[in-house]
Amino acid sequence: MKFIQITILLFVYGFSFAQKINTDLTYLVNPSKAKSNPPVLILLHGYGSSEGDLIEVAKTLDERFLTFSLRAPFKGKDVGYSWYELNFARNNEITSNYTELKESKAKILSFISNACKTYKADSAKVFLMGFSQGAIMAYDIALTNPTKIAGILALSGKMLEDTKTAKAETTSVAKLKFFIAHGKSDNVINIKEAEKATAFLKTNNIKEVTYKDYEMPHTLSGAELNDIKVWLKKQIAPPEKAKK
Repeated sequence: MKFIQITILLFVYGFSFAQKINTDLTYLVNPSKAKSNPPVLILLHGYGSSEGDLIEVAKTLDERFLTFSLRAPFKGKDVGYSWYELNFARNNEITSNYTELKESKAKILSFISNACKTYKADSAKVFLMGFSQGAIMAYDIALTNPTKIAGILALSGKMLEDTKTAKAETTSVAKLKFFIAHGKSDNVINIKEAEKATAFLKTNNIKEVTYKDYEMPHTLSGAELNDIKVWLKKQIAPPEKAKK
C-alpha cells in the first residue's frame, strides 16, 4: 500500500512539471520551488543560438522563479535560430526584419499567457531576460506591451528605432523595471547602444533603470550574473513589514 502511495505522489509531482503549454515554440523549463503562484522568468537567446544557451543560467538564480528558455522560431542561415532575420549590407550596415520581429513577439506574448495559466504562475511578476538579439526582443515587448510584463533584463543588446517609434503610452511603460548590462569591449554591439537605450528610458519617465557595464566582450560574466541574481531577488522580495 505504501509503495502505491509513493508511486502516486511521484506521478503527480512529475506531472506538475511536465505540463504541456499550448504553444508552437520549443522551450525548456526550470521548475520553481515556490509553494504557489511562482514568479516567471522568460529567457530569450541571441542570434544563431538556441534554447539550451541560457537555461544553465537559470539554475544559478533565485529558486522561486519558474523559468522558461524559448527557442526562436526562425531557422538561422548558417546555424541555430533567430527571432528575426538580419540583413548585412556592403557598407557594414545591418538592418532588422521588423515584420519577423513582430511575428516572434506575438508568439512570445502568447507563450507568456498560456504558461501562466498552465503552471498557475503569477502573471503580474513576469520578467524577460534577453541576450543580444534576445535583449532587442525584450526591449520591444516591454515598450509595446508593458502590461504583460513587470520588467526586463537586457544583456549586451540594443534598442531598435522601430521599437522607439512603436512605444506604448508613457503611463504603462513608466511602471516597468529595467536591468541593462553591457561589456566595455563588446565588438558585436557597441556599448554606446546600451547607453543610448538607458538615456531613452530615462527621458520617458521610467524611474527604475539599473545600468551596469563590465570588463568583458559580447558575453556574460560572473560579476554580471551576481548582479542579475541580486536584482531579480529584489523584484520578488516580500514587502517589508511596517515597524510598530
